Amino acid sequence: MTVVWAFPGQGSQRKGMGAGLFDRHAGTLERADAVLGRSVRELCADQAALRDTRVLQPVLYTIGALTYADRAAREPQPDCMIGHSLGEYTALYASGALDFETGLRLVMARAEIMSRASGGGMLAVVGLDVERLREVMRRQGAHDIDVANHNSPVQSVLSGPEESIRALAPVLRGEGAGKCVLLHISVAAHSRYMAAAADELGAVLDTVTFHEPRVPVISNVTARPHHAGQIALRLREHMCRGVRWWESLAHLVDRGVTELVELGPGSVLTKLWETARTELAPAAADPPGTSDADGRARRGGTGADARGAAVPKARTGHDTAARPEPDAEQGSHPDMERGPDPDGDSAAAPRTQDPVDGTRRRPAPRRVPVTGERLGSARFRERYGAELAWVVSGTGDGAVGEEVCRAARAAGLAATADPVPGVPDPACLDGAGRQGWGVGLRPGPHADEQVGALLAHEVRHVEADHPHGPDAALVRFRFTGARRGPAGAPVAVRHVIARVTGLDQAAAFLRPPSEALLAGLVRSGGLTPAEADAARALPVASDLAVQAVGGWHTGGADAYQLLPSVAALAARSPGPEPVHVGLCGVVGTPEQAATAFALGAAFLVSTSLTACAPAARLADTLKDTLARAGDDDVTWAPTERHATLGVPARVVRRGTLFPARAGLLHRLLRAHRYFADIPGQRRRHIEEHLLGGPAAELAADDGGDGRLRTADVFRWYARETARRTSGGDPVRPLDHQLPCDPELTHFNRVTAGTALAAWTARTPDAVAGHLLTNAAELLTASVSSRAEMCP
Repeated sequence: MTVVWAFPGQGSQRKGMGAGLFDRHAGTLERADAVLGRSVRELCADQAALRDTRVLQPVLYTIGALTYADRAAREPQPDCMIGHSLGEYTALYASGALDFETGLRLVMARAEIMSRASGGGMLAVVGLDVERLREVMRRQGAHDIDVANHNSPVQSVLSGPEESIRALAPVLRGEGAGKCVLLHISVAAHSRYMAAAADELGAVLDTVTFHEPRVPVISNVTARPHHAGQIALRLREHMCRGVRWWESLAHLVDRGVTELVELGPGSVLTKLWETARTELAPAAADPPGTSDADGRARRGGTGADARGAAVPKARTGHDTAARPEPDAEQGSHPDMERGPDPDGDSAAAPRTQDPVDGTRRRPAPRRVPVTGERLGSARFRERYGAELAWVVSGTGDGAVGEEVCRAARAAGLAATADPVPGVPDPACLDGAGRQGWGVGLRPGPHADEQVGALLAHEVRHVEADHPHGPDAALVRFRFTGARRGPAGAPVAVRHVIARVTGLDQAAAFLRPPSEALLAGLVRSGGLTPAEADAARALPVASDLAVQAVGGWHTGGADAYQLLPSVAALAARSPGPEPVHVGLCGVVGTPEQAATAFALGAAFLVSTSLTACAPAARLADTLKDTLARAGDDDVTWAPTERHATLGVPARVVRRGTLFPARAGLLHRLLRAHRYFADIPGQRRRHIEEHLLGGPAAELAADDGGDGRLRTADVFRWYARETARRTSGGDPVRPLDHQLPCDPELTHFNRVTAGTALAAWTARTPDAVAGHLLTNAAELLTASVSSRAEMCP
């Protein structure tokens, strides 16, 4: 029998709790009283005092610790421990990760910090599965509400502004929710609104040295076991992310746990465990395309030889008769998170005796279908607060702005706004800071100013398009706020998804910044000495997006060939966190998506597909053109940014003179350094038809010699043809520039004749859902066919 001991959180308190424990464990009780400065025995009898979270949390922690001591004196240690929200602190103490007094002081700090938060609310919802719940929230535009708890298939807790929570409750009842209970709490716990509180708690956690747990403790944040070097980080995230309780229970079932013993008041966790045992069965081999904690693809195999078993999709329904109801923190007030990650090795599956020869064999595993939600790296999804391993991005031409990012985040997708020449719009930055989308960043004269604005608005991640490697501005963004934890492990609080096109460029992002660059940033005040010290042990990039074929992208390297090589480099990168590697701009069919995940892609990035989104900043006529484009409608042409690198970019050629005219100017640039050296008739043609006037009127940098260079003329032309009005119409209709990555023409081909053929239907979630759902079906079929061939 495999046993887990579980510790409940807030909401489990009962009148008279602790009775019988105080006398048997008087020494521990005295230590608690000394730290608290009050009598725990008296507080347990004071119902009014227990309504204050600053009192309740340390009291519950103490009761849990006493209950553990009582049980441990009579029984051997369990195989595993787990705690629900606050209960996780008790589990960590019981496992030996920290001592009793330190744990109590941490809980007191947590309670004090949480008590200062206000203006929020929480809603327990029973009777709707979490996917249906999110669908209703999207439909209602409830973008400011987070799923704080997922306790069972039909029991969740929402967190957000109180007025939004109250307004959503009757809507959910109308959608079939059996119960919607507004909890007696004035804080949006376990949601994005606790980010500042999490940072404050993080400073306290950094003063603590954690030990490796003697018994595995399952983290609410990852639904996988804690490791000493990551406990402080996970407890910080624990404040502003949700409790993945159902996924944690699924993990325990998969690992062969057969009994849960609840140590503390109440029986809510026991009831949830019974639901899990009824609905979940040990998982089968992981199919290609699902990733482990390090972002690497897991191999197929039985539960015994695959690294991390699959979590079966729970049966859902609206019948709540047999469901345990939410009870405060266990169904109401735990810690939030999205996206688990296997951190430990698989436990061996139980063996059964063969009825013929008496040998011990593993039972045939139940084969679990792959779902779109399981493709790619779960830790990547967790890092960017996404439900799918899909990033909504753009080609860098300004089509992807606040509107697209807001829609993508509301649908549970990671998103990045296109880079802009100057400082991004404050509304976009404010939304990025509050709702968690990223902003594109390119090298240039305004980079320092842009980074300053990003930091001021608490933007947490950027997408870097730096063909020559990281610069000072990018390093400043990445490592502002970086520090070393109590065990010396470096921690960065901001992330960089770097687009790379070859191994050399990838290697530049996988190294720590150079000493010279860090020294310069410290001298200028861009980084503190402590931040620079942490930076020396971390890569510049958090994640890499392999981008090819297109433009300067290594002169035509194939993304599917580059991916495994870049992933191998990333696996050797420094730092405690994995660098995930994905594909960018080349996946437009389910077959391509399935191939990418089978090769080990941790995530996918859409670019040109996003330009067709209804909310994209592009004229309807241009979206029509893109939605109809085939491979024959696309060609290569030099653009302002790529011309100096010697390789062209993919652009639409149908309906525009840009490719021909840009090609002409670029050929002249290579032949004539100065514009005046171009033969007279050709020069006049360019001035009349391409420039709209004498070239001398161009405000260009003459290089100090008073002569206009052909390169300046080309850059001006490339900039002008890329400009659009506020409505998304091209400033130059005859020779406008319209980027088009391979993914778009592939997607157009496979969706012809379907509802997604029209760009009006191509919302970010519709596109991602179509590709990933169908890719998952392909991978499931692949696993099934292999199983039939190799029984």
